[in-house]
Amino acid sequence: MEPFYVERFMFYKGRKLYGLVLRGHSRPGALEHTTDILVRHGIDITYLSLGPMRRGERGSLVLFLDFTEADVKPEELAEEFEALEFIEKAEVIKPRFEGFIADEVSFPIMLGSHRALIFSEPALRGFFIEFREHLGSGGEAMLYHIGREVGAERGRHINEEAERMGINSLRDKFIIGEVIFKSLGYGIPQTMDFNEDPPFFKMRVYHCIECGLGRDVGRPFSHYVRGVIAGFASEIFNRDMLVEETKCIAMGDPYCEFEVKPKERSRRTGW
Repeated sequence: MEPFYVERFMFYKGRKLYGLVLRGHSRPGALEHTTDILVRHGIDITYLSLGPMRRGERGSLVLFLDFTEADVKPEELAEEFEALEFIEKAEVIKPRFEGFIADEVSFPIMLGSHRALIFSEPALRGFFIEFREHLGSGGEAMLYHIGREVGAERGRHINEEAERMGINSLRDKFIIGEVIFKSLGYGIPQTMDFNEDPPFFKMRVYHCIECGLGRDVGRPFSHYVRGVIAGFASEIFNRDMLVEETKCIAMGDPYCEFEVKPKERSRRTGW
């Protein structure tokens, strides 16, 4: 399994980096035509990000380009692209410093139809490690409840979208949740047991990002991710669910394992 890199900015010492944002309409062969032009001018693509574009719809392509050995200036390249029938606008992103480029044009960041924010590992370390060290058990409780609300929102969204597409099975909704959990970088989930009535499931999470930051602490470390699972499960099962982490990579286990079962009373009377 290979990592996926989301490059909103880039450092490349000694290279002449520029950004280029192309806005236009999707059509077969458009991307190939675009890359052919770049190759012809001796331009190296250091990063490419294509927003979701259904055929015929308008969208954008963000490129970080190395012009060190190019035979054309960025502004001339933009004019060449704007002459193409499927390109409405080509916008050059000029570097603030040589060897550093960032996408200063595209804002906000969107994940589907929702605005998003990207956290790197150093920021997450402050959130998962320093935060709880400053606040102790109170910080851990806060992390759990923040995660629970995040998971509940994700569960509501998946419920709505799945039912809109005619997917009503609880297990199928969980499969969607597992795939999204992995695609967003939380870890690699594997459901071991699943039961609808009474609701219960056991999930292993390999490479859990939260517990990976707390390695060797000798105790279950997940509070935020545990809360995410609890909130999501509560929405999908329509009951208030409890989550216990029974294995954890922070204790030396090969994976984290969570057991999820309901409280005795329903979370929302009448649901």
